[in-house]
Amino acid sequence: MGWGWCALGLSFAFFASSAFAGECSATLVGGQPALQHLNVETRLHFIRERLRDDAHHASVWSYSWGAIYSSLAIGQFIAAPVVSPASRPDFYVGGGASLIGLAPLLVAPLKVMQDEERLEGSQTEAPGADPCVSLARAEELLVRDAANEAEGRSLLFHGGNIVVNAGIFFIIGAGFGHWTSATISLLTGVATGEIMIFTQPVGALNALHAYRRGDVVSPTPVFRVAVVPLVARNASGVVLAMIF
Repeated sequence: MGWGWCALGLSFAFFASSAFAGECSATLVGGQPALQHLNVETRLHFIRERLRDDAHHASVWSYSWGAIYSSLAIGQFIAAPVVSPASRPDFYVGGGASLIGLAPLLVAPLKVMQDEERLEGSQTEAPGADPCVSLARAEELLVRDAANEAEGRSLLFHGGNIVVNAGIFFIIGAGFGHWTSATISLLTGVATGEIMIFTQPVGALNALHAYRRGDVVSPTPVFRVAVVPLVARNASGVVLAMIF
C-alpha cells in the first residue's frame, strides 16, 4: 500500500508539473493547436523578445518623423517673414500642415512603446504564481499592439492623408490663387505622408501572425533602405528612406 501511494503521488506530481510548465490555452489569440502544446516559457520569451524589438523600432520611427515634421514646421515659420509678401501665406500654411503631420505622433503614439515597458516590469512574478496568467497578460498586449499597428496602416490613415493634403491644396490654391505652390504642396504632402505610413513598424502584427501558427523562432531582423524622389519648392532630388 505504501509503494502504491508513493507511485500515485509521483504520478500526480508529474502531470501537475507538466500542465504547469507546458500547456496553456491559445484561444485568446486564436492560435493553432501547435501553439498550445508549446512550453509556457518559450511562448513568453517569444512575445517579450518581439515586443522589445518592435518597441525599439517604434521609438526610432516616432522620433525620426517627429524631427522631420518639427524641422519642416520651424523652417517654414522662420522663412515666412523674410520671403516676399505674396509667398508668405504659402509658408505659414505649409508650417501648419507640418504640425498636423506631427500631431498623431504626440496624441496617439504607437502603443507598443508603453506596453513593452509594462511587460518587462511584470517579469518578476510572486512565487507560486500561475504562469498561464502571466502568459495571458502578455498575449493581451501582443493582440492590442498588433491591432494598433494594423490601424496605423489602414485605409483610414491613407484616406486621412489625402483629405488633409487636399484641404491644404484648396486653401493655398483657391484661397490665395497660388495653384503652382498648391500642387507642389499636395504632391509632396501626400508622398511624405504615405512614406510615413508605409515605414511605420508592424513588428507586433507580424509577431502575432507567427505566434498563432506556433512559429516562435525569432527571425533575423530586416532593415531596408529605399530611395524615393523629392519635389519641393525651388528644389528637387532624392530622399534616403529607412524601412524597418
